[in-house]
Amino acid sequence: MEEKNMTSPNETKEVKKVTPKQAKTGDGKERDSFADYKAEFKKIVWPSRIEIVKNTATVIVTSLIVGVIITCMDTVFSTGYDAIINLLG
Repeated sequence: MEEKNMTSPNETKEVKKVTPKQAKTGDGKERDSFADYKAEFKKIVWPSRIEIVKNTATVIVTSLIVGVIITCMDTVFSTGYDAIINLLG
């Protein structure tokens, strides 16, 4: 049994219904899910060592820049707050 699902005006997608006889139960289902995981795992595209180094360096540099910005803002606000308190006190 097949149904046609209209995803766009120019494209059709066939959807197959699984009958109860086709669905597996028990240990067969677990084996099928592990086989599915294994098949999906094989589709993973792992980054190269150069890409990992570049991405790691980008994260470290970005973290340092954000840290410096936060430190500067904290210093300016603390100095301003202390100046206001000293004027009032």
